[in-house]
Amino acid sequence: MRRAGLLFALVIGRSMALLAQQETLFDHVSTADGLPSDEVHALFEDRDGYIWAGTGDGLARMEGTRIRVFHHDPNDSISLAHDQVNGITQSSDGTLWLATMNGLSRFAPRSGTFMNQRIAATGNNARQANRMRQVLAIGDSLLWVVSEAGLYRYDIKRAVFSNVQGLAAGMGPAGTVNANAALHWDAERTTLWAATLQGLASWNANTGRWTDHRTTNKEPWTARTATDAPIVHDDALWFFRNKPYTLFSYDLRTGHLQMHPDVEEMPNKFTLRCQAFDPDGRHWMSTWTHRLFQRERNGVWHELKEDGTGLPSARVGCMLLDRSGDRWFGTSRGIALLNHGSSANTLLPFDASPSEITTMRAWGTDTLLVGTSGGGIHIVDLGSGTSTALRLTGVNDLEGTERGANLVNSFGRAMDQQLLVCTAYGLAELDVRRALLRPAEDLMVLLPKVRRASFTFACLVDSALWLGTWSRGLWRVDPRDGSTTRVDTMIGPYGRIPGSFLLSWLTTRNGEHWIGLNNGGGLAHWQHGKWVPVLDGNGASVGGVVRCMAEAPDGRLWLGTHEQGIVIHDPRTGDNRFVTRRDGLPSARLLALHFLRNGTLWASTPRGLAYMPAQGSTFQPFPLPSALRGLSHTPGLMELEDGRVAIGMGGRILLHDPVRATALLPPTAVFTGYRVNDESSLGPPEPLVLEADRKALTLELGALGTRPGHSPVFRYRIAPRDTAWTEIGSAQRIDLFDLAPGSYNIAVQASSNGVLWSQAQAQAAIEILPPFHTTWWFRSLVVAFIILLAFVGFRLYLADRLREQREAFEREQAVLAERMRIAGDMHDDLGAGLSGLKLRSEMALRVEKDPVKREQLGSLANTAGELIGSMRQIIWTMNADQTSLEDLVVYTTNYARTYCEQNALTIAVDARGPWPDVRLNSEQRRNIFLVVKEALHNIVKHAHASSVELHMNCTHQFHVELSDNGVGLPKGTEDAVGNGLRNMRKRITSLGGTLSMNGEHGTRIRFHVPIIERP
Repeated sequence: MRRAGLLFALVIGRSMALLAQQETLFDHVSTADGLPSDEVHALFEDRDGYIWAGTGDGLARMEGTRIRVFHHDPNDSISLAHDQVNGITQSSDGTLWLATMNGLSRFAPRSGTFMNQRIAATGNNARQANRMRQVLAIGDSLLWVVSEAGLYRYDIKRAVFSNVQGLAAGMGPAGTVNANAALHWDAERTTLWAATLQGLASWNANTGRWTDHRTTNKEPWTARTATDAPIVHDDALWFFRNKPYTLFSYDLRTGHLQMHPDVEEMPNKFTLRCQAFDPDGRHWMSTWTHRLFQRERNGVWHELKEDGTGLPSARVGCMLLDRSGDRWFGTSRGIALLNHGSSANTLLPFDASPSEITTMRAWGTDTLLVGTSGGGIHIVDLGSGTSTALRLTGVNDLEGTERGANLVNSFGRAMDQQLLVCTAYGLAELDVRRALLRPAEDLMVLLPKVRRASFTFACLVDSALWLGTWSRGLWRVDPRDGSTTRVDTMIGPYGRIPGSFLLSWLTTRNGEHWIGLNNGGGLAHWQHGKWVPVLDGNGASVGGVVRCMAEAPDGRLWLGTHEQGIVIHDPRTGDNRFVTRRDGLPSARLLALHFLRNGTLWASTPRGLAYMPAQGSTFQPFPLPSALRGLSHTPGLMELEDGRVAIGMGGRILLHDPVRATALLPPTAVFTGYRVNDESSLGPPEPLVLEADRKALTLELGALGTRPGHSPVFRYRIAPRDTAWTEIGSAQRIDLFDLAPGSYNIAVQASSNGVLWSQAQAQAAIEILPPFHTTWWFRSLVVAFIILLAFVGFRLYLADRLREQREAFEREQAVLAERMRIAGDMHDDLGAGLSGLKLRSEMALRVEKDPVKREQLGSLANTAGELIGSMRQIIWTMNADQTSLEDLVVYTTNYARTYCEQNALTIAVDARGPWPDVRLNSEQRRNIFLVVKEALHNIVKHAHASSVELHMNCTHQFHVELSDNGVGLPKGTEDAVGNGLRNMRKRITSLGGTLSMNGEHGTRIRFHVPIIERP
């Protein structure tokens, strides 16, 4: 039994030792990152995913790109009620409530302002009641507020405080409630648990009744001693009783109360400050003695102490578990963050500072050989974290050479149980078992020219040792016969290499050997007993400066270069492909490359670590805890036998377990605020409608899920204008000033490395109104106005035309009336006179016997008759009652018949119609009639004809044809320009018609006049 007990004690002791050696790694957020104060009293995650911190000097919201701070301003009534914020909660409607040292503040998320409420207490409570410690929202209508004067109930709808202290049993708790973590809401059971100075109390939301030692004699309410920090986890209520200063758990299903041993060696006389549980059952407790404890489910308590790489302060006043699983601690020195993947990282107590780690090599399963930059070699026990330092001493040929001899470039091949060590000042031998380091004098004797050179690698191939040097070329040493051969840029028995500066060596799984060179030498390959430079298709060296190499599972070589990123070289095809920052590499300069057994590739660069999962195509960043960010990255990178990855950071070693690690998801982009012209608002923009002359828009960017100290990068796309994403790096805002009128959707994505982008997008809908002069309504108004103007103008034009036509008509009527009057006068006066003259002449002619006088009287009678006929024609022309085409035809044919009869001509008239209803003006009637009259006159005078034919008809034009059987016209006279013919043609042309004549077989005259028929 004693032996079994001793064994148990040893196991427990070993476990506690290991726990002590494994430092928990926290991320830090402090005033250096933008917190208003390092004294953090409250932490809260709102439903949008923002983490809020209440500090001793203001309220802070962590937005991924910045920490937004809110302060109290005594000159501003809508500022925070007080700079010290002790409690934060959010009601179900999304409203944020803050318990401050000077009342309750309600946050307005759009304006970033506050509405403050104070408790109207009297006496000693006037000040104490508004020094609030905790606030807890129940639904959207009720707040419970813990103050230094006790517990208050706040009705949100009525904005009224009610004191529930000192009330009758069932109406309030028996003891005073005045601690920061005194309240806990059990939503599943709709029960509020309160730690008071007289034991536990609970409030049932369904009945509105309080339960305490006054209303029941059951546990856990019976004890009247002061209690602290109640919390429900796994159907159990955990709380702390000050007497006997012990932690208790009460099973809410069975009613069983269990007391747990005190976590400290000495009883905790200062009570419990706060406690919390992780989903996996890990229990956290913070005491008023400024000590922080944690234990795994059903495990033993382990204290986390302040140190430079772990917890910044053990004075923890609040805790928060966010939705991603990260645990936040508010301390007196800022915020400590334990991310949900932190258990995968272990920082060994080993520290080689001020030297840095340059190389590492596993020795067995629990030992790690570590080479440093001047500090020699350290043999590290992975189990205990202890180490043994070995240095070369007495190497003082030249000043400073001892440091060079202890600057380890690499570990070479083991020979005779001795491990060759390549240093900056020769070769050394390491006996790990005896922990002995000494110069490799036996080997250096064979290399007198380079015995104090800087050696970069030492590899054994077919019993021969290949040694790479810095600037002295590649050397082959055969320990069997002591022969040495240098291989450089000149062709020799072992080929040639493209440079004298050797950097790296790689032996692949199929036994092939490769070396990487500096100064653009690139890569060389051992083929058929000779070294051959490897060139690309352009004849250039592959890789340039090859600092490190690793073989992928598919046989391709991954070459880490000095400035070209990674070159993937395929030995079978000679193809090369580059991997750069676009593929997620933190830097184009590689320090180390290493493939794990599962195919994951790790890369160390001066700007960070990254890894590419098996079958992946891009690198993902490896986030380092805050405590390690000031340390430089080193070439120390390797996989241990148990699958963990050893990472050298400065002089420290971080052990990372990929199995326990969680995938790093890209951060989620959010809009933290926006500004339209000079008006700023917080939060994401609602769909915005901007005027064309007031469209200056700035969108402030943030990211949820970022690690402290890691700045996310962003890209955005404006649909439908853009099809490709625009990357803006770590810019914290998007400025838009030149958007054309239209509707847009702005989408933003975030990334931690610029390669892996979040699927979730922050989106904002924006509508830019067009200028008023380009809007459809304005254009419609302009068109309508133009139409109205055109209509009014047309109406005015019509009115004017009608007026003109009316005036013209009136004038024409006046002219017609005058013509009728003149015609009447001519008929009555001139006609009567001419008729009387003719009658007298004819009467005188009957009695006159003198031939001469008879001739004169006959001529006078004829002239009078002709004048009477002309007068009648004039009167007919002026007669407005005979303006139709038919009237013209009738008058003209009657005249033709009468004239031909008077001149002994026979006439045949063809004018049968029908005649269209066309009204002719006086000019048309007169010209047509006169042309026919002139033609008949010419027939009588010149044609010597005996018959005449007159044809008239009307289709679209008025056609007239007059022919005789006379002598016709002499040849060439058809186009004569005599007065008669010229006047005839002129009259017809003036009417828009045409006239033609033919003089063969008598004379034929045709003319056509256009006639417009009335509709």
